[in-house]
Amino acid sequence: MKEETLGQVFKRYREAEKIKIERIEKDTKISKRMILAIENDDYKQLPDDLYTTHIIKTYAKYLSLDYNKLLNLYHQNIGKVKEDKTTVTKKVKVYFTPQSARNLVIILIVVFLLVYLGFQISQIFKPPQLIILQPDRDLIILQNYLEIKGQTEKEARVFINEKEVFLDHQGQFSATLDLQDGLNLIKIAAVNKHSKENTVYRQILVQ
Repeated sequence: MKEETLGQVFKRYREAEKIKIERIEKDTKISKRMILAIENDDYKQLPDDLYTTHIIKTYAKYLSLDYNKLLNLYHQNIGKVKEDKTTVTKKVKVYFTPQSARNLVIILIVVFLLVYLGFQISQIFKPPQLIILQPDRDLIILQNYLEIKGQTEKEARVFINEKEVFLDHQGQFSATLDLQDGLNLIKIAAVNKHSKENTVYRQILVQ
């Protein structure tokens, strides 16, 4: 014969005495919700062990039951609940099968490809890097010529005042530009194969 749970014992004795829960609540000050939780063995609804132990002791005394035996029964029941939770956790771990591992690898590969594709697309719409080494700022000079040096990406094309200049294998360029007296506006542009342009301007005043 299956052993009764704590809740079943309380409920059987209460019903045998024909006592309503509302009366117990009034006499013992134990809330109806707590009484129902105990009788239904719903331990999730009960407070911490110290307070629950006090409730069980009060309820047992009210029904003239041996509260020590009932407390032992409570600890047995609560131990089984914790054991069941551990078993469920172990079963969940078992579900990580080779199929799950394979699916995880596939998901990681897809995520990697999406990130890589996103990076490549961003590079398409990104203009090439352009560094002007000389002159590094606007200048006032005396001579009517100026050497321009800089660096960009190897695949790019460089134009100085709309005239293309040669790039070496490292993406560096150099050109000498004739200037007029007064203010000269120099436009230096790097264009990649996707027609994205990076432009730098220098103002050179020849006195």
